[in-house]
Amino acid sequence: MSRIILGADGKRYRLQDPSPLTPAPDGIQLATESKPWRNYWRMLGTVILAFIVIWYGISFLVAGSIYNELILSALGAFCSIAPLPFLFLLHRPKMVHVRLAVPDSNGKTHHPLPEGGSLKTPQTTSFQRFLTPDDSVLDLPPLRQVWGAFLATVILGALLSVPMLLSIFAENEDYLVGVYVLSFIPVMVLCIAAFSIPVFAWWATSSKILGLPTRRRDAEAWLIAGMASALPALIVNSFVFPALLPGGLSSDGVMALSATISAPIGEEIFKMLAVCMFLPMIRDARKGFQVGFTVGLGFALIENLSYIMGSGLYGAISLTLTTVVRGIGSIPAHGLWTGITGFAVGTLAQNQDADKRMSWLFRMLSIKTVDFAENLGFDVDGDGDHSGYDDERHTLQEMLAMEDEVRASWKLIDSNTGMPVDPVGDGQKEEVGEYLVTATQAAELRAEDGLRIIPPSTLWACLLISIAGHAFWNGTSVGVGYLASALGLGMGGALILSLIWMAILIAILLFLARGILKGVRSLPSS
Repeated sequence: MSRIILGADGKRYRLQDPSPLTPAPDGIQLATESKPWRNYWRMLGTVILAFIVIWYGISFLVAGSIYNELILSALGAFCSIAPLPFLFLLHRPKMVHVRLAVPDSNGKTHHPLPEGGSLKTPQTTSFQRFLTPDDSVLDLPPLRQVWGAFLATVILGALLSVPMLLSIFAENEDYLVGVYVLSFIPVMVLCIAAFSIPVFAWWATSSKILGLPTRRRDAEAWLIAGMASALPALIVNSFVFPALLPGGLSSDGVMALSATISAPIGEEIFKMLAVCMFLPMIRDARKGFQVGFTVGLGFALIENLSYIMGSGLYGAISLTLTTVVRGIGSIPAHGLWTGITGFAVGTLAQNQDADKRMSWLFRMLSIKTVDFAENLGFDVDGDGDHSGYDDERHTLQEMLAMEDEVRASWKLIDSNTGMPVDPVGDGQKEEVGEYLVTATQAAELRAEDGLRIIPPSTLWACLLISIAGHAFWNGTSVGVGYLASALGLGMGGALILSLIWMAILIAILLFLARGILKGVRSLPSS
């Protein structure tokens, strides 16, 4: 309705109505300020809240129901519900209200705004308003910054561990306890604040190598799905699998079997299911690997925090060693195993149009839900009747024939220079040459490019590879401890043997990860 105001001269004036909202123009590019570390703090808050929900919330509810402990169940219920509002606040959907003024000789210099007042332009312009989702691109810190922060964390933790090492040889137990507390507290605070830096480092590294532009909210959704997959894995490892084992086993035996059998099978299956949740946006094997790798990193975030909290009981030395081993080895291992599975999921999606089939299935479920609610008398779509879903009901064949939706593209603007910057992984892609080369030149090109490893395209084969790799990592890590005992090595000898084997595992993992990442990058992207 037109707005009427009374002027100071006693006359009535009609204010112009603001321009109505219209669909966003095709191919429009929007800019957002680059603040890469903001993502880090948001995900740090997310993983701490998710850790409370999973480890102290739902798992306590399950344990309380199994052991009939009312206090445990009450604590679990509180820890399951209390963090949820903060999680929703951190990741609430955001819409951007864009106002676009374009020079136009037939336009105007004043454009009324819905909140009051008007926009004045120095020349005549046409004015348009539209809403668009906040699909800003993933903005990660430079590799030097994240790896530098991780290295600084390790060095500081090592320095704080020195008093603990010296106090071991002290005869005064009070001095030992005092040094333990004074070194433990700062290292624990440091590790909790920085334990997710290795995840960010591998996230940035994989994005740089794969070179796939990614929306921030999509990447964060993949991480959160990986965190959520830790819940069923925790229940299987803690309650289901131990109940299936025969009685009489020692606690160490149960833990060894869980690490070697239950963890690889359960965790990789649940992470694969988390990847499948994003089938509507997975179009090829390359995208599938990226989603899988990120889901694995999300799982590693939750698991990493649990290991950091557990190792704190043994002081600053244990905290620092755990941070190094988890950051360099276990975190990329989770990403790589799930990335291999995601590669197969992406291959399946590429060959079977699975992304569009899943989109059609979700759309049909939404339509059926609207029809059911309106049949019960609820006006869900607000059209004044109860006729059900009134928009088009596309068939599966029509959905498969549709072109992909074109959304507004985003770019990052440096806050200091005001110039556009490329986020990690959004640089220029490699050009494919089409000229003839000799066999010698081809060999030189292959040598310069290095080893490329491409996983199999069959889902079951990739899942078995992921489970086998995970089981080998866990099983041999546990077996080294038993080997040290069989050889009669002391605590120091067992620690050295474990560190040597862990270094070998990490070297093999990094070699395979580099080859697989380069192999996946060499594939075409849809």
